[in-house]
Amino acid sequence: LKKEVIQVVHDTPLDNLPYPEWNEMNKNFLNIKLYGNHKTIPILATRGCPFSCAKYCVYPLQQGNKVRQRSVKKIVDEIEFWKNNHSVTMFVFRDPVFSIDKKHTLEFCEELISRNLKINFVIETHLKILNSNLILKLRAAGLSAVKVGIESSDPEVLKSESRYTVTKDEQMEKIREIEKNKIKVCAMYIIGFPSDDHKTVNATIEYSKTLNTTYAQFSIWTPYPGTPIFKEFKHKIQSENYENFDQYKVVYKHDKLTSQEIEKYLDYSYASYYARPKWFLKYVNGYFRT
Repeated sequence: LKKEVIQVVHDTPLDNLPYPEWNEMNKNFLNIKLYGNHKTIPILATRGCPFSCAKYCVYPLQQGNKVRQRSVKKIVDEIEFWKNNHSVTMFVFRDPVFSIDKKHTLEFCEELISRNLKINFVIETHLKILNSNLILKLRAAGLSAVKVGIESSDPEVLKSESRYTVTKDEQMEKIREIEKNKIKVCAMYIIGFPSDDHKTVNATIEYSKTLNTTYAQFSIWTPYPGTPIFKEFKHKIQSENYENFDQYKVVYKHDKLTSQEIEKYLDYSYASYYARPKWFLKYVNGYFRT
């Protein structure tokens, strides 16, 4: 029955779904302000992710590995609804990989620009997808921040975990191009991959400071329940409380690092990154761009 229900969810045309009842969920929800002084809500343009990290990631488990799209008109209609009826001006797209279909993304940008809604939005995507033309078009449509996965600075760690990205030179070049267009970047890193050791974790933390993005997010590698890797690591799982599977606690026995060491690295990564004058100056200079 569970598989049948999941299949129905995966097969449902996204344009048939109603808007989420954010205004009914909590009387203060629509007053939350993020990324500057903007009322903010999450939104979806696509569901599903075809990439190789399905072994670890919950997106394919929840949404399937086939990418499904809402029509451009439906997406912008929803944005217009929330702006006109609830004064929402910041939208955080929760697509697994926004802009995976460049044609669809460009059409979305054109529709948003043509309606002149004057809103801002945030996306999560891969650096390898973003090219100069797409960056310019997204910025013209209102993109103010982008989240990208860097994960580790060590090529062997990434390879052993089936994680793929662009080269370090390309990462630096692409991030600087995005920032040049007045778009903030949040780089995401993972601490405690199964193949990590003290050297690779320290190198990743130092590399994050080299990229020096406006935001940096550090998380602990987590074998989520229901994913293939959870079954593979079942004999190493140390917590039976699924609430601990939150990317901030160690829930499995690492071969090279203790749980205490990994959690200390997580604390250190945030403290050492955000305590730097170089980051503070960048943040202050870019704060009012949104």
